[in-house]
Amino acid sequence: MNHLLLFVDKSIRPDTSKTVSLFQKHLLEVKNPDPVLHFTKYDYLISGVLCFSYILFVWLYISNRKRLGQITKGLFIGRHANQFAREGVSVGNRLVIFLSALFVLTSSLFFYQTSSYFGFLNAQNPVSLFFITAVIILSVYAIKLLVIKFAGVLFETQKEVWEYTVSVFLFCNTVGLFMLPIVICLAFFKQVNPAIFIYSGFGLVVVLFLTRLIRGVIIGLNSPRVSKFYLFLYLCTLQIVPLVIISQFFM
Repeated sequence: MNHLLLFVDKSIRPDTSKTVSLFQKHLLEVKNPDPVLHFTKYDYLISGVLCFSYILFVWLYISNRKRLGQITKGLFIGRHANQFAREGVSVGNRLVIFLSALFVLTSSLFFYQTSSYFGFLNAQNPVSLFFITAVIILSVYAIKLLVIKFAGVLFETQKEVWEYTVSVFLFCNTVGLFMLPIVICLAFFKQVNPAIFIYSGFGLVVVLFLTRLIRGVIIGLNSPRVSKFYLFLYLCTLQIVPLVIISQFFM
C-alpha cells in the first residue's frame, strides 16, 4: 500500500526539469564567478587590552576581594581609607601596582574608544594614541606624587600629604575598577548608542574626581599646619587649571 501511494505521488508531481532557473534571465551582473572571502575589520588592540585587563581584574578579585571592597568604599568613607592606609599603601605594594596598571589600561582604552567615536584618531597610526595616552597618564601622576611629597617635606606636613596621597591612590584605583565594564560595553554592545557609555564614563570620572577634591580640601582645612593660601594655590595650579586646559582642547 505504501509503495502504491509513493508511486501515485511521483506520478502527479510536476516535471521541474525544464523549469527556468531563478539564477538565469535576471539583470544581476556576475562580478566574480569564484567564491570571494570577506574579512571583517577588527580592532585587535581593544581585544588584547580588554583580555589582559579582565585577567588582571579576576586575579585581583580572587586574591584581594576584601581589599577591593575597602578601596571602593575608602574614597567615600574616611574610616575605610584609614584602614587601607594602615594596611600598607606604597608604590612598591603589589596590589597598588596591579590596580594602577588596571587604571592606566582602562583609562587609556576609554580615551582611545572615545577618540575613535568622535573621529579624532590618526588614520595612519591609530594605535600610537593608546600608548601615548598611557605614557601621559603615568607621567602626570608620577610628577604629581613627586610634587606632593616634596611639598610635604618642604612645609613639614608629611601626615597630611600621606592622607592625600592615599586619596589619590583610591581615586585612581576606583576609576580603574569602574571603568572596566564601561570599556567592555563600548567594545561589544553595538546595538546601544556608544555615546551613552561615553558620557557615563565622563560622568563617573567627574563624580569621583570631585569626591577626591573635596576630600583633599577637608584634609587641608582640618590641619592647622597647612596654609590656606598654599591650599588654594595648589587647587588652582594642579587641579582646576589642567581641567580647564583639557576641556578647551577638546572643545
